[in-house]
Amino acid sequence: MTNTTNETLPFLSSQERLQAYQLIVDGCSHLWSKNKLQETKLKEVLGVLVPLTKTDPYFLANLTSYALTQTKSKDLQVVLSYVSTLSSADGTPFSKGSKYVKPNLRYIGAAALHMLDPKLVDRVLKIANLKYGVQGYLNEGQHKPNALRTAIHKYLENMNQDPQRVTGIKKTGLGTVLKRLYIASSWKPSEEAVRILRWKRDDISVDFGERLYNFDKKTDLEIAKIIRKDKIPYLGAMGELARAGKKVSPVIAVAMLEQATGNQAVIMRATFENAGILNDPEVKALYEKKIKEAKTALDRVDTISATASEEIKKIMQKARAASRQSETFGIGKIFVHLDDSGSMQAVRNTVIQRCSVIAECVNNPSENFGWGLFGKRGLRLDLPREFVSDAFAQVLFGKRDGGSTNCFALYPEARRFKADVDVFITDQLHTDGNLAEKIRQYHVDHPMIPKPRAAVIVNVPGSFGIGDRVKVA
Repeated sequence: MTNTTNETLPFLSSQERLQAYQLIVDGCSHLWSKNKLQETKLKEVLGVLVPLTKTDPYFLANLTSYALTQTKSKDLQVVLSYVSTLSSADGTPFSKGSKYVKPNLRYIGAAALHMLDPKLVDRVLKIANLKYGVQGYLNEGQHKPNALRTAIHKYLENMNQDPQRVTGIKKTGLGTVLKRLYIASSWKPSEEAVRILRWKRDDISVDFGERLYNFDKKTDLEIAKIIRKDKIPYLGAMGELARAGKKVSPVIAVAMLEQATGNQAVIMRATFENAGILNDPEVKALYEKKIKEAKTALDRVDTISATASEEIKKIMQKARAASRQSETFGIGKIFVHLDDSGSMQAVRNTVIQRCSVIAECVNNPSENFGWGLFGKRGLRLDLPREFVSDAFAQVLFGKRDGGSTNCFALYPEARRFKADVDVFITDQLHTDGNLAEKIRQYHVDHPMIPKPRAAVIVNVPGSFGIGDRVKVA
């Protein structure tokens, strides 16, 4: 860590920032599973993030801004919005009585929170109410700074002043979450917000008027027409169907699919398939178009589609591949080095899954994807017929390199392939000589062959744990 004077903020080196960024991004993956917070995983992420509040508040502020404007990771956005309100850059003097004051970077966290929907703000509050500690930085207990309390109060007061926004939230099925935020934050809703949310309160008496939409005594066709006419969001329609005691019939399901977002179309696949609507060619085409718009839900396609028909599974997998390829456009050629040494045999299936995920990220993989096994010697592998897990497993069946762990074994092969990015799926327990020196000597002997633009390491702990020899090299 670098410091200049007592009147400046600390910051990390570029390498330390890169390491912190990688740890944070790796950790902020599915911190919520089925709407349940994974506390152990969250505390590990906080153990990396909280120190940044003191060691590098500028990096934390920039990272938060980047997460909110450039990424699709909701978990990353939630955690960074919270931690940024803990920043040591809080606008106070560097020392008591000093005329020099720190910049107030806590407003970054407050501004980030105002960009979130009520469901995500509710998650920020859940983190703030969690008891945790970070050695050397925070004692065990709840950590809810005034900056966060004020930001949530302003968030709710903005709701009070914007009935149209409250109506939109109610229509999307997040009315209950918004009520919970008001209660948890001890903030009083406006009469108009209470009316829109149809919230029975002892302290505020209002006439609710007619419901936003009402499916009582309506036929399925009439309900479908209401959904289309009023553009009722998927969650809002599901909530009203449940209240009215109605089932999702095929005609209603089609109307709901038309209003669903890409993520909702992926997550609620079973609802649509059970209603039988995906057997219709036109509806199936609409579904395929919808799921191509999905963002985060496509990463869970294998789990979500476990009970789907084979045809729907293929549609969802194809959409996931298209999404990943659009996000990694321009990455160039990728060569995957699969560790097949003795220590990695117990996790071979995990390695195969990782490989298929990487292949999905490559545009035109038949031309831009290469791979091979390495133990002691290295074995270049043929491309699978399809870029899915089972097809990779078929190519790998009966193939072995085994022996020691020579992470350099396929490096010359990757250079002949003209790979822009080398991906190592390994436990990094290289055993055959000095890896860094082997790479250096190769380029001394072949000065016209460029090094890869980047190297990506996918850590997969083997029988003897995990090392860092590839990273060091």
